[in-house]
Amino acid sequence: MTEKTGETARENAEYRCEQCEALMKLRAGDLIPTCPKCGFDTFDIYNPRVPQPELNPDQTRDAAEGQFEAPQPSRH
Repeated sequence: MTEKTGETARENAEYRCEQCEALMKLRAGDLIPTCPKCGFDTFDIYNPRVPQPELNPDQTRDAAEGQFEAPQPSRH
């Protein structure tokens, strides 16, 4: 379930930005701020028990989609 900036945190947890995946610790009852790293406004509750896929050095992750893709070749 996603949480939005301005809502009240439902539990003591680490909340993960859905765009840049930055983590911030919040307590139940805290107001959820915008992401301090990228300014995005949507979070999920981070669960370290759920394995996170690892990226190869030549992959990037679209955090909003959770999709993996190889970088596009640069055109000069």
